[in-house]
Amino acid sequence: YKIIISPRGELRVRNSKFNIFIPSFPEKGEFLVFNTFTDSRAIINEELKKVMERAEEKLSLNGEEIRHLDQLRELGIMVDDEVDEDRELQYWFHKFRYDPSILSITVLTTYACNLKCIYCFQDGLQPPSSMDRETSLKVIQWISEKLHALSPLTVELVFYGGEPLLNPKAIRLISEGISQMTKTTGIQLNMSIITNGVLLNGELIGFLLPLGLKEIKVTLDGDQKAHDAKRPYQSGGGTFDTILQNLLELKGKVPISIGGNFDDSNKESIPRLLDILEERGFNGNLKRVGFKPIFSSLEDAKRPQSSLNTCTFSDINVEDLLWLRRETEKRGFPCEGSIALGPCEAARENAYTIDPLGRIYKCAGSITIAHL
Repeated sequence: YKIIISPRGELRVRNSKFNIFIPSFPEKGEFLVFNTFTDSRAIINEELKKVMERAEEKLSLNGEEIRHLDQLRELGIMVDDEVDEDRELQYWFHKFRYDPSILSITVLTTYACNLKCIYCFQDGLQPPSSMDRETSLKVIQWISEKLHALSPLTVELVFYGGEPLLNPKAIRLISEGISQMTKTTGIQLNMSIITNGVLLNGELIGFLLPLGLKEIKVTLDGDQKAHDAKRPYQSGGGTFDTILQNLLELKGKVPISIGGNFDDSNKESIPRLLDILEERGFNGNLKRVGFKPIFSSLEDAKRPQSSLNTCTFSDINVEDLLWLRRETEKRGFPCEGSIALGPCEAARENAYTIDPLGRIYKCAGSITIAHL
């Protein structure tokens, strides 16, 4: 891009409509500018904020001010006057939704779970059924038909639940079947498991790695005290030590991602969790780390004018998200993707979730909503 400057020294740019300004962050007198479209962030002072406002008003700027604004433009925080951001967003969403190169399949191997998380949406909504061999073979056949119809470049296969590792037979059968198909057709298979981590073991992981396992994602909701309060066993006992020991045994053998859920009761414990992971040598051994807010209970969804926003962050304090991201980066851990408010996988045309009974949905969240 060229810097478009009028003869009077005006830079023809404006603030992006996707900017969020957070005052006194991280220090008093400073602003964090967060762009929800590009996921760009910049810390500016009062003076630069006024320069941004002057640029919008088409007032004269000096050379140093123009240089600062051009840097912000490279981040997408300032945009050229002629840029149609609505059209750019529409194009990006259309490309995301109709991308034929990726087939995303999430398989719920079971509705059963060995934990009793206090914020669980699924608790009491589903019978603890598990996918049997016959249904597993039907899943393999259905995915095979999709592969022939779409000819994607990549298959994203995710095992989820309930707790998916309560049904390792289904995981082994489906992963082996899909791996054989993708290798025969030259399709890239990216397999992952989202698990609470208490049943992780090297034998199963060793079986899955040559088939295409690319990641295991485990949930830790803070340090031992905070995590055990939110994610205990069905019996009430703590799970943190078991999960951490399992991760230590798998460290360096399989890509590991750490996810976590937070609210006001446990968010202050997350930096302590990060310190524990650093002390146990997980630096350089984690694929990504990210923490998400705990949403309202699904009981609220039954009420008129519900404030439930299970697919957006519209009711969430963005400062908490950015603070935890900074704490993660400060310790040298890779952050989980973007926190920009983009669509989830369910928006993809070729994304599906299959439950233990073989029923097909757009996402795991839609399964829960369907059984309210």
